Amino acid sequence: MSIHVAIALWTVWAAWRWGRWTQFPQCYPTLLYLSCFQLLYEFFSHEKFYVWRLEPDQLINYTGVVMLHTFCIYPLTAFLYLTRFPEVEWRAAVHIAKWVLIYISVEWVGYRLGYITYSHGWNCWWSLFFDVHMFLMLRFHHTKPVWSIPMTILSIFFYLILFGYL
Repeated sequence: MSIHVAIALWTVWAAWRWGRWTQFPQCYPTLLYLSCFQLLYEFFSHEKFYVWRLEPDQLINYTGVVMLHTFCIYPLTAFLYLTRFPEVEWRAAVHIAKWVLIYISVEWVGYRLGYITYSHGWNCWWSLFFDVHMFLMLRFHHTKPVWSIPMTILSIFFYLILFGYL
């Protein structure tokens, strides 16, 4: 079985099992935000300047891998993250840490097995930093969408400059 398909199936099952589907309409704009910025990353980095890249496997080609992650895995995990977000500050910090740990653990395994490659100075430490940033920004977009867009644009420029794209 494809590792990407296995992750997608687990994600669909987890979202079905633990997602709070009555909150889906409130989460939908943030899920689109996540997918749009993932597609922008693919658009700008395609064939020229990846810092990280999901690799195809024996059952699914590169385009399929990108689509599966962009429209299934990332939005559904963000849906779970948002619908289970606690209001108590210390619990929120634990919740964010849990999701960062899940993402970085899956990425580390994917990297070790050759399903993710890095270039231009990116590594697992940068992914850890990015995951913390991403989960904070997802919550920020969910609660303050208008303010999150300029912050996201600044963040994008930070990464583009830091890794030599600009």
